[in-house]
Amino acid sequence: MFPVQYGNLASNGEHKPNIIPLGGERFGSARHDGVHWNMPTAFLIARARRGSVLFGVVALAACSGDDAPKVDSATSQPAAAVMPRPATPSDSACPRDGTWKRCVLEDRVVKSGLAFKPAGDSMTVAYLRVPGVRYKIGLTASMVAFFYADTADAAKDVTALDRFRLTPRGDTIGAWKSVPSDVIWSGNLVAVLFDASATQIERLRLTITAGAPQPLSDAAKAAKAAADAQTVQKLPPMPAR
Repeated sequence: MFPVQYGNLASNGEHKPNIIPLGGERFGSARHDGVHWNMPTAFLIARARRGSVLFGVVALAACSGDDAPKVDSATSQPAAAVMPRPATPSDSACPRDGTWKRCVLEDRVVKSGLAFKPAGDSMTVAYLRVPGVRYKIGLTASMVAFFYADTADAAKDVTALDRFRLTPRGDTIGAWKSVPSDVIWSGNLVAVLFDASATQIERLRLTITAGAPQPLSDAAKAAKAAADAQTVQKLPPMPAR
């Protein structure tokens, strides 16, 4: 099919149609199949057609870009999980009152250099007044810690049992699955060790028998407050965002 446009007058005074060939024909000749057509007119029409196609493609791309949802890279990334810092004797949640607590024991043992972490469970022994908290030491050793209200309460249980195994007298195993490696008593804390090496036993015995952190004196509290204030002042300012 050929689109027809009337052009210049022919020699006999009649209008000759300018026929623009569609397809792969090349606009390089002034005659096509015996039909005269005007070269400038054909070139302008072809150029206009190409411009219309190009404009349509650009408009489609622009509309697609406007409709596409914009993703904020700052919000698309998942937030990293922040692990809470365990309480230490310097925190208000772990007061220094001279008694053993889980936070005090864990902080003290970790600072001694041992791999020490809660096992996530506890155990109850029929002849002990309080439940025990289990801990893992290194790869194979473990410990069960019993936290009493005070030293006198712990003494009621310990003095009635075998001091080396924390079992009823004459019973070598008692409620334990294996023979304890050692039993450490300090204040309101009684710790029973299992499968511990000589080095682990010595390190834990030195750490626990040193006693729970005692309350700070007024002078020590003032010195600590001054040190904390200087630490805050030395921190670099946060960059503006």
